[in-house]
Amino acid sequence: MEFSFQIPRGNPTKQFSLTISVGEMLFILGANGTGKSSLLLTIASRFHGTSRRIAAHRQTWFDSGSPDLTGKTRANVLRNIKSFDRNERARWSDNHATERNQVAIYDLINTENIRARAIAHAVDCGDSSQVEKLRAKESAFKAINRILRLANLDIILSVDANDEIMATRNCGNPFSITRLSDGERNAILLAADVLTVPPGTLLLIDEPERHLHRSIISPLLSRLLRERPDCIFVVSTHEPLLPIDNPKSKVLLMRGCVYDEIMAGWYEFDLLDSTDAIDDDLKRTILGERRKILFVEGTEQSLDKPLYSLLFPNASIVAKANCRDIENAVMGIKGASGLHWLKPFGLVDNDSSDPVRIAELKRKGVIPLNVYSVESIYYHPELQKMAGEKHTSAVGGNLNDKLARAKEDALDAIRQNATHLSNRIAEKAARAKVFTLLPKKDEISTGGKRSIELDYESMRNEEANRLNKLIEASNINEIMKLYPIRESPALNAIIKALGFVDQKQYEDTVLKKLVDDPEAVTNVRALLGDLPADLVD
Repeated sequence: MEFSFQIPRGNPTKQFSLTISVGEMLFILGANGTGKSSLLLTIASRFHGTSRRIAAHRQTWFDSGSPDLTGKTRANVLRNIKSFDRNERARWSDNHATERNQVAIYDLINTENIRARAIAHAVDCGDSSQVEKLRAKESAFKAINRILRLANLDIILSVDANDEIMATRNCGNPFSITRLSDGERNAILLAADVLTVPPGTLLLIDEPERHLHRSIISPLLSRLLRERPDCIFVVSTHEPLLPIDNPKSKVLLMRGCVYDEIMAGWYEFDLLDSTDAIDDDLKRTILGERRKILFVEGTEQSLDKPLYSLLFPNASIVAKANCRDIENAVMGIKGASGLHWLKPFGLVDNDSSDPVRIAELKRKGVIPLNVYSVESIYYHPELQKMAGEKHTSAVGGNLNDKLARAKEDALDAIRQNATHLSNRIAEKAARAKVFTLLPKKDEISTGGKRSIELDYESMRNEEANRLNKLIEASNINEIMKLYPIRESPALNAIIKALGFVDQKQYEDTVLKKLVDDPEAVTNVRALLGDLPADLVD
């Protein structure tokens, strides 16, 4: 499914054709007065039947945390809202501010009620397979709580017997969402709107950063896009870092517009197919970031960033391609300390680095993990137990039997691939010794020479013996710590033994556990090794 529309461009005016498809995000980026809201309203009017407009000047307070609507009145209210959003006055005013919030609250609670009724019906019919299928689907309130947590908002929502939405903070007593801060209420409204719209909806979001700090709205938008790949997002903003944090998005870079009475008659803009044209280290690391910034390996879609976002909620997490890029980023920020208020850190995989290399990284402010790679954290026996408990509570079975089977199957997979794994570590050791031959500046000036002899067979046999001893001792913890287990079938063996469908389901379960359990966050953080106190605090 896709949406195509014409935008009047330039003088003399020519029509510019733009098509966006389901699962895509388009940012309309520009300074104040460049026509962003006017263009967004034009799109809303063009697709009023299939769009949901979220205005920048929306009312964020509630008269009540429970809906005053019925199903019938909700349909009438939404019809009136869509009609008003076709009016040019909607660009600066809103005749339905309270009703918009009521619709969002109603839809959120109604989604929860529909799921509950479906489960009750399946129970009454004795359809146990349908019950399990419905239970496996995340409820609306669990979904919104998980998303808020990943967006650095430490609040938990629930609904009481009177359909009043309540909030809890730091395990305290529940209170009405009417008492939340302006930004927190805005985040809830935004998430509720996005999570409850029908598939194929064109979501038009005007200046979401107006009520929320970028450290919140950026992960919130990114996560909502992942939750609703069946929708289309068009976001109007003057915050240049929002598109950068969503690197696969398109950007309509607004230069200006000329108004024809109330609405813009034509626009000046450039279409960027990626964020590369506006992506630079200054925008990402100096403008608007929080005081602590943690660079990690991988991409926006890799395992590293979502895990470290939960383990270090007080830092902005930025993914870099590799260890060298992280070193450069940390050193670059430290070298310009007089220009900003950032405190940079780097976190990299150990990759069986030698002590000299580890010491060098630490001097630069880059922390090597206590384990070979991030998979060693996700699939550590303690995390297997966490994920297994959550999964077994839903599908049944004996957790201890599953964990024992996972250990044995993982060891068997490692045993069958022992030669490859030990050779990889021996190869890294050989490379590390070669790098020790690289000359230092003083040695060049004073003269001299170096030489080294590498006995590859001896290194290979030594590493093979070490791994075989660990296998025979069933020391799965040490094997995961020292070897690239992702290069063996061990991960799939663990997933299958624990009863998960695939790797994504297992890893998502790990992340959900960390969202729900602060103690689990502390325990997992301890697996990383020695961390600077000012990163953890």
